[in-house]
Amino acid sequence: MKKQSQKIAVIASAAWQSLEIKLKINRLLRHSFLIPRNDVIKKVFFLFVVLFSISSFAQETTYKEYSYTEFFQLIEKEKDTVFKLKDALIKYNPKTDERFVMNGANVYEAKDSNYVYKNDLIITKSLDLDNVQFLTTDFRTEEGRSKGGVLLDIHFKNNVILNNTSTLFIRYCRFDKTFDLETKFCNINSYIDDIFDSGIEVAFSNFSDFHHRTFCTEGLNKLTVAYRENSFKSLSDTDRFFLSNSDVSGFYFTGNRIVNQGIYIGIFNAEFSLVTTNTFESEYIQKNLNSIHNFRWFDNTYSSTVFITQNPFSSNDIIGLEQFKNGISEYSGLMNYSLNATKRYPVHLKTNRKEVITKYLDSTRFHDQKAFSEEMSLKGQFYSYYKSRYNTEIANKVYIDLKDFETKRLKVIHDKNPGFRSYFKWKVNQFLKLFSDYGTEPSKAIVVSVYVIFFFALIYLFFPNTWDSHGRKRIMDRYAFFFTYMNKKSGIHEVYLENQKPELLEFNEFKTLVDKQGKSVPKFFTATALPLYKWAISGTKFSASVLKRIDIMKGTWNELPQNKRVWKSILLVGAFLIAITYDLFIKILNALMLSINTFTTLGFGEIPIKGLPRYLAIIQGFIGWFMLTIFSVSLISQLLN
Repeated sequence: MKKQSQKIAVIASAAWQSLEIKLKINRLLRHSFLIPRNDVIKKVFFLFVVLFSISSFAQETTYKEYSYTEFFQLIEKEKDTVFKLKDALIKYNPKTDERFVMNGANVYEAKDSNYVYKNDLIITKSLDLDNVQFLTTDFRTEEGRSKGGVLLDIHFKNNVILNNTSTLFIRYCRFDKTFDLETKFCNINSYIDDIFDSGIEVAFSNFSDFHHRTFCTEGLNKLTVAYRENSFKSLSDTDRFFLSNSDVSGFYFTGNRIVNQGIYIGIFNAEFSLVTTNTFESEYIQKNLNSIHNFRWFDNTYSSTVFITQNPFSSNDIIGLEQFKNGISEYSGLMNYSLNATKRYPVHLKTNRKEVITKYLDSTRFHDQKAFSEEMSLKGQFYSYYKSRYNTEIANKVYIDLKDFETKRLKVIHDKNPGFRSYFKWKVNQFLKLFSDYGTEPSKAIVVSVYVIFFFALIYLFFPNTWDSHGRKRIMDRYAFFFTYMNKKSGIHEVYLENQKPELLEFNEFKTLVDKQGKSVPKFFTATALPLYKWAISGTKFSASVLKRIDIMKGTWNELPQNKRVWKSILLVGAFLIAITYDLFIKILNALMLSINTFTTLGFGEIPIKGLPRYLAIIQGFIGWFMLTIFSVSLISQLLN
């Protein structure tokens, strides 16, 4: 009864597929005037349904059954160099197939470091198998979970070709030559009642020339394909690495190492995919991605640029950007717009593939407008994906790469058609990268602004300005002060007060004016004016008081005994240097404040600089206006994000 219902399901599936034929016939007869079109279509459609029904009932595959031990005995008995087998089930037999049992955790995930290779099964013949299924079964032992029906620790020294194999479990095997696996029919459960397991899992094995293509066109039970901890190392220029899976329920590719001149991995219409912790060493790496759900792609290592077909990623996917250290590129651009790659796929090119790829990456995709558009679209797709996951940091990295790519394109445009507009666009992009990473890093704008301020402050430092009272004259006054002090018998405080006489004279005149008022004015004015006078001269008196206490000479320099001149010279020079350092600090501070003022406000409308720096200040003011505007826009943009 079960088989009967399964056959009916197959007939229904064939009938639905014939709808496509119906449409084709419809198009062919659309302009026919011989017979009514609808009648012909109905009759032809009915004929196809009947034919498919008869063929479906008539064709029922008869499988030959062997145990794993019997299967390898058949290979050994084969006299020809090629062993061929078609329509067979290789079933695990617990009585005879102990050799093909895998125990412990390494059945699915971890590699068993203590595994002892038996090295007792070496296959020297080539294998050519068509619709041969290797069935497995799970069971429990004292050691834990076990799996029976495993191609375990087998050394295949010649070609292994598996056509339409849907169930295969490989561990610790070696394939010296071609391993070619192709699966077109994935729903073997509908024909095999007692199947134990279906799917393809390969782990801890070594390959050279590798080709695996799964194309599940029919079947309610789609396959799961898994490759874990394998080594795919090319031994000759003709070796391939080609892995393509379409309409599978799950695709797992983890922990593998691939060394090959050309690497191709295609994933189409997969319900779940995991590609992680793999190492790809190749001059050409291609990833075809289409209609993938729940895609996990991270922590891989790529030795070269990865060529990717555009696929609208979902926010449910997990894609790591750090794995693409050598960048990503659009595969369609390489194929459609690289002059040397229009006839054959780059993965198949052997002699000039590296030249084709290098030319495309370094030149074609910048010079060709269509190729440039393809590349920008791919980068924009990654940018949109990270934005949809609210990962602003990584999205900004992608955006910077996108804008860098655009900047190179603007340079090409300017080189082809030089002009002010093209030059301005190119240089503005370069400036935005330097100033704020194209508006994604406002803090970088602050750093660049500080550099500009310090640069102009250095210029202002060597030119006089109306703010600066600690210039060259102030330094010369310092020398004059110490000369006077060392040649007079009066103390240092007296020399200081003598230098302050012009300033003190003004205050003393004010005090005299207050004293003369007497009772001719209200007492309030004299009572408040005298404290103001005392406060005005308090700084000078305090400085004089301090200098009096630290006076190191009593008399002139010539009157000092010889034995006191050395240490007093040290004290005098130290005091002089401290005074000069203070003057220089104030001058530097004035230059810095002048630069900040000019950068932010252009001197409040007044430029306190003379000579050439006056014109430089105008330029600095314009730069400040421009940079602060960009900073404001950049900051607002990041806040909105």
